[in-house]
Amino acid sequence: MATIASTERLNEKQQLQPLSARGWRRGFANLLRKELGQWWGTKMWWIQLIIWVLLLNGVSAIMIVTEGQAGEMTTVGLLQEVVKTFLIMGATVIGIGVVTTVQEAIVGEKQSGTAAWVMSKPASRPAFILTKALAYALGFGVTAIIVPTLILVAEIGLLLPLPLDLMPFLAGVGLMALSVLFYLALTLMLGTIFNSRGPIIGIGIAIILAGIFFKGMFPPMVVNITPWLVGDISAGVALGMPLPDNWLVPTVITGCWVVLLTAVALWRFSQEEF
Repeated sequence: MATIASTERLNEKQQLQPLSARGWRRGFANLLRKELGQWWGTKMWWIQLIIWVLLLNGVSAIMIVTEGQAGEMTTVGLLQEVVKTFLIMGATVIGIGVVTTVQEAIVGEKQSGTAAWVMSKPASRPAFILTKALAYALGFGVTAIIVPTLILVAEIGLLLPLPLDLMPFLAGVGLMALSVLFYLALTLMLGTIFNSRGPIIGIGIAIILAGIFFKGMFPPMVVNITPWLVGDISAGVALGMPLPDNWLVPTVITGCWVVLLTAVALWRFSQEEF
C-alpha cells in the first residue's frame, strides 16, 4: 500500500507542472495555444482560406483572362491593374473581414463569462489580449495574405508572359498587411471598451467605408493620419511607380496607431472588473 501511495504521489508531481512565467507572460503559452486552436483546430482556417482565395485570386484570374482576351490593354498595363486591384482591394476587404470576425473575440468572452473564468486562473490580463492579437494576426496573415499572395504570383507566372518584380511586390504586400493590422488592433481595442458587438462593427466598418467613399472630401491632414492611403501606397511600391512626397507619413502613423491601439486595449482590459 505504501508503494502504491508513493507511486500515486509521484504521478501527481509529474502531471502538475508549476508555472515559471511571471508578470505579463503568466499564462501566455496556454492562452496562445487555446487561441491558435480556435483557428487551426477547427474549420475556421479553411473557411477563411476559401473566402479569401475565391475573393482575391478569383477577381485577379477573371481580370487576367477577360482583359487578356479583350486585348484592350497591354500586358504591362494588365499586370499593373491586377497588382493594384489585389493590393487596394485586399487592404479594404480584408479589413472588413477582420472587423466582422474579431468583433466578438473579446465581447463574446465577456458576455459568456469566459473572460472572468480565465482571469480567475493564473493568467495575466496582458496575455489575454496579446494572445488574441497574435493568433488573429497569424490566422489572417496566412489565410488572407500569404496564401493569396503566393497564388497571385503563380497566376501571373502562368497566365501573363511578363515576370513580376518580386521584391517590390512583396514590399507592397507588407504595407497592405500593415493596413490590416490597424483594423485588427482597432477591433480588439473597441472590444475592451464596449460590451456589445454593435458599436464595434459599426465603428470599424464606418471607418473603412469613409476611406473608400469620402477620403477625397477630408483635408489632407486628416487623411494622412488614417490608414486610408496605405493601400494606394502599397500598390505604388509594388509597381515601382512614383510615390507622393509624403507617402511615409501615413505609413509611419498607421504603424504608430497599431501600437497605440494595442496599448489602449491592454490598459482598458486591465481596468475591467471581473
